Amino acid sequence: MDNMNKEKDASASFFIITEAKERLSLSEKTKKWLAANCAVSLKGKTVVVTGANSGVGFKTAETMLYLGADVVMACRNRRKAEEAKAKLLEDYPGANITLMELDLASFASIDAFVKRLEEQKTDVSVFVNNAGVFHRPGEKTADGFDLVIGTNYLGVYRLTEKLLPYLQSLPHETVYINTVSIIAKVARDVDYGDFYLSEKPKNMSVYARSKICLARYTCALAERLGDGSVRVLMNHPGIALTPLGLNAYGKTVKRLSRVFGGIFNSPEKSSLSVAYIMSHSVPDGSLIGPKKLFGGWGYPKPNRIPRRFKKGADELAAFSEGEMSAARPAEAR
Repeated sequence: MDNMNKEKDASASFFIITEAKERLSLSEKTKKWLAANCAVSLKGKTVVVTGANSGVGFKTAETMLYLGADVVMACRNRRKAEEAKAKLLEDYPGANITLMELDLASFASIDAFVKRLEEQKTDVSVFVNNAGVFHRPGEKTADGFDLVIGTNYLGVYRLTEKLLPYLQSLPHETVYINTVSIIAKVARDVDYGDFYLSEKPKNMSVYARSKICLARYTCALAERLGDGSVRVLMNHPGIALTPLGLNAYGKTVKRLSRVFGGIFNSPEKSSLSVAYIMSHSVPDGSLIGPKKLFGGWGYPKPNRIPRRFKKGADELAAFSEGEMSAARPAEAR
């Protein structure tokens, strides 16, 4: 599989309905909000953002640059990543931006990415797991799993577990953020007899399954690591307007976006949760994101964590480890 050329990039948004082009620089409104609410300098800190070539990930990378950080754009598609880097350098000439290949739909790519971080001794201060996919019925990861759950949950699980020993070896605190979704709050409970929802593979149900698993794993991980050097948190983008869903949903969604687009978040506003986390005393395991309109819109704030995020952790961990062992690379199938 050519992981660098397949068109599977995605932001971690819950629902995407706009064809408007992304603003290529932070708005004055955002800059004023940052000055008033997130007055922090990230100069000298390295922030890794997965899926940083578009949507919320792109704006997260830009916000981090604006606050002075060095940024590692961890992306699956090299061409798109290079184009995104060029756009950022237009507004931030001389910024320290590094591109690294990472395809969360391939365990081999994940393992190679972690190895490169270790070999290059990348001094990670903040790691943002933003990349994800949505609406991929019937497609599989390189290791034989449903693409959406295999990327959004199993891929992040493997990346996190592989990366933790390195992050814990660094001589400073690291903030590790997993991007979940408001849809996880109402997702069906996990059925291990049909984990991938193959019997009723509805797009939103599969996506919701991937995100409730990620939320449960992240809550358990934060508790497991306790007061160690790696702080684990969650963020969510609300209902963010990015271009991802247009090709999947067609003309009907485009018409809806023109009517209702104003009540949803821009990628820029949805990206601000990381800045909020870095500038506030946020307890480990917290969930940060919009709160208005049932969590779909607004600037980031601490959200209440649903009880369902904190149950079933042991069963999920056992299942996940079993899936790591059951992975079947394409060449072995």
